[in-house]
Amino acid sequence: MEINLEANIVKLSNRETEVCNLMLSGKSTTKIAQVLNIKCNTVSTIKKSIFYKTKATNIIELYEIYKQA
Repeated sequence: MEINLEANIVKLSNRETEVCNLMLSGKSTTKIAQVLNIKCNTVSTIKKSIFYKTKATNIIELYEIYKQA
């Protein structure tokens, strides 16, 4: 997925996109790990990467960025 962020294109990997969609649907880290059959630590790492790439500081900012994509 590509997100246009203030003239910068941010590319999320397929896994980051999956985690982002689940996060924005209200799923917890534990539930995301169960759904994707990965460890909670892996989900946490992916979430950090998503926030770093998008420069969002919380889920609300991430939602605002995501809905503009």
